[in-house]
Amino acid sequence: MRVGLAESQFRALMIGAVSLVVIFAYSNTLSNGFVWDDASSVLTHKHVQDPSKLRQLFREDQHAFGRGEGSFYRPLVSLSFMADFALAYDGPKEALAAGRVPELDPFLFHVINTAWHIVASLLFFALLTRLEAPRFVRLTAPLLYAVHPLHTEAVSYISGRGDSMAATFMFAGLWCAMWDRTLWRRIAGGLLSALCFAAAALCKESALIFPALLTLINAVRPVEEPEKPGLLVYAKRSIPVLVSLALLGLYVYLRQALDLGMPSAARETSVGQRLLETGQAFALYIRLIFAPTGLHMERTLEGVPGWIGAVGLALLAACAALLVVEGILRKRRRLAIAVGWFLVTWFPISGLIPLNAPMAEHWMYVPLAGFLWALAEVVWPLLRRPTAQKTARVAVYVVCVLFVVLTLARNRDWRDDETLYLATLEENPDSVRVHFNLAVVYDDLQENLPAAERHYRSVITLREAQKKELPGDTNAVLFWDDELEAHLFLGDARLEQRRYREAVEHYNLILQIEPTEKNAACLGMASYGMGKCMLAAGNRESAAALFERATQTFPHLERDVARLMM
Repeated sequence: MRVGLAESQFRALMIGAVSLVVIFAYSNTLSNGFVWDDASSVLTHKHVQDPSKLRQLFREDQHAFGRGEGSFYRPLVSLSFMADFALAYDGPKEALAAGRVPELDPFLFHVINTAWHIVASLLFFALLTRLEAPRFVRLTAPLLYAVHPLHTEAVSYISGRGDSMAATFMFAGLWCAMWDRTLWRRIAGGLLSALCFAAAALCKESALIFPALLTLINAVRPVEEPEKPGLLVYAKRSIPVLVSLALLGLYVYLRQALDLGMPSAARETSVGQRLLETGQAFALYIRLIFAPTGLHMERTLEGVPGWIGAVGLALLAACAALLVVEGILRKRRRLAIAVGWFLVTWFPISGLIPLNAPMAEHWMYVPLAGFLWALAEVVWPLLRRPTAQKTARVAVYVVCVLFVVLTLARNRDWRDDETLYLATLEENPDSVRVHFNLAVVYDDLQENLPAAERHYRSVITLREAQKKELPGDTNAVLFWDDELEAHLFLGDARLEQRRYREAVEHYNLILQIEPTEKNAACLGMASYGMGKCMLAAGNRESAAALFERATQTFPHLERDVARLMM
């Protein structure tokens, strides 16, 4: 960045630099496969695969064909998957009609994920330019944002696209809302801002913080028309905020009408415990911003010392003090916006409001922009001498290179399901969900039954440990779905090996639970397996009763049952 570089040249240079570093940092994702929830988002989502079902995408959960909670209302993300699928799939339509999982190259999906991240990063740069940030800030924050390894969970992971899409529309909406130099620009900007917010909300629930972020920016940014009364200026700025609040109300009404609700909380905790966990998560987020290593999708706060919570709360207080002292009292408006951005967008993921997990790396997609911006604003006034400025720029380039290396390394974990789950278990070996998912991969996809059994047993062991921590006699009757399926696998495996007594033990555990629509399939297959065990023991009467129960759930088994009972 030369001293005499024209503004237009600097902007062109930044557009090219941001685009190139993102392309390079995520170049090794293009050969990665579909992983984790990509199956329910794309591969088994019949409506995504059928353009005639476009309207249906706006009426259902993103994982309508998976095991989702029914609370992820992200129709624009599904719509983008529909477009990708239409372009990428060249197989016979008959295969889709027959319900078979399509053979699909994920290359285009990864390209589009990378493109969304580029656009989000460039719009972040555009926001800083609109707010007249110094070149050092506009160089540092967008470049570090573009290649920060925390974003791999949103970019390398196809189903993580909702984060970058929502951020893109949020950044665009904020930028448009600042078109206020003439009446017509104000009207156009307000309309476009409203459309962008609506689009962001239809990409991910985290975008609902947009009205608060817009309020912050409009309240703090300088008044460009000092000859006009201040109250009139702020009254005009409030119009896009009021429109966004109206859209927020409409969004909530729409979710209720569709009976989708909101993503549920994982568990109830006391206020004191929640405050402690908020501090712990905040401290860990700050650590991940400065040292983004050991990244994984199954973060918990189990085993995190209490003093980490105290450190986190102290860091949070420091951010608040920076906002008040430097941003408000000393009237450093951009710094106030940057710190406020970070705190406002962090609040929904803070844990103060119960969520389905204590923390997640991809939740930092929007808050990270505010943090990096604030960091650059803090450093910039310290660089008064040209030598210091040059040294700082070199340091930024070095950190960018380091982040690119870490991003490339993390991308390799997303190559396929097995690689991802093994990498996750290295960081969190007690994740029941990952053990179960890995067992399914070994069982269904690789037919590696010994490996599948090993991880199914881990599921049972971890669930039994969790039951011991439950109050009263709850653990006597409680079984999680993954635990039931683990017992079903082990029962079937022992039946295949003719180790009938061991098979009966697993089947009995399943058959003792109260039947529901949700567990009907598992109970049906356990009844079928137990019937075979009874038949092998010569107890035809018990076998017949069990087979009858199985065929009530699975009528197609009647022919097999008739053959067995001959």
